[in-house]
Amino acid sequence: MDLRHLRYVVAAARNGSFSAAGHELNVRQPIISKRIRELEDELGVFLFDRSTAGARLTPTGEEFVVGARRIVDSFQRLSDRAKASGAGKTGRMVVGFHKSMSSGCFRAALKAFRTKYTGVEVELMEASYVELRAGVMSGTIDLAIVLGDRGKTEFLDSMPLWSAQLVVALPEDHVLAEKSTIYWSELKGERFLISNDDPGPDIRNVILRHLAAPSDHPDIIMRQLSRESMLGEVASGQGISLHCERMQLVPEHGVVFRPVHDGNGGIRLGYIGCWRPDNSNPVLKNFFETFRCFD
Repeated sequence: MDLRHLRYVVAAARNGSFSAAGHELNVRQPIISKRIRELEDELGVFLFDRSTAGARLTPTGEEFVVGARRIVDSFQRLSDRAKASGAGKTGRMVVGFHKSMSSGCFRAALKAFRTKYTGVEVELMEASYVELRAGVMSGTIDLAIVLGDRGKTEFLDSMPLWSAQLVVALPEDHVLAEKSTIYWSELKGERFLISNDDPGPDIRNVILRHLAAPSDHPDIIMRQLSRESMLGEVASGQGISLHCERMQLVPEHGVVFRPVHDGNGGIRLGYIGCWRPDNSNPVLKNFFETFRCFD
């Protein structure tokens, strides 16, 4: 007895004839009849009463087909789950990202993915770039989303995900708050508050690249503060800060956001996803396809 015999019995019982069962399963009727006869011979009982009108279950057959249907259905569910897992529609993945990352793109794409793939558990982990990279290398993190370009992640595969506008957070009573666009030259002499958490160090490098000179060094203060606490310091007049944003630039707790431009226009910083080359988690592919739609 094997699963094929049980499938034939269940189909024949459902259709009331061997020929109809064969049509449903795309199997020739003589094969259906032969396999069911083999099963009856093995069990030493008749499961069907045969007649010109079709095939009707015997009392023993009625009892047998209840268990057979349960086994066939269970196997089908097991098979469906395995196929869904192989297609990345079920399973689990761990996604790491910067502690201070506030990109609306990330939140929107994550929500879309969870809505579409309800069978996938996505576990989020906030950490520094060093911790994220170590987690990916060790296999505890499937995917890390970080600020930078593909050359940043040596020994890891990576893919560009989206870019974000660089904006400056100013106290709402700042002299530049009335302007719709801020240029780097207007930020000379300002006190920059930058988080020690990633992507703070990357933003610090951006400031140095645009404002540092042999005789002029920007006033940069590194603090171990969350994004919310940093904006609170900005609101209280302790300095200004830079952020990567995809959300609408609206005031927040006494702070206004303005896009930063250079001579070529707005400045955008890219985010990448990085993972181990040998990571075989099938969920990754679907995750990337969802995120691409939000760039």
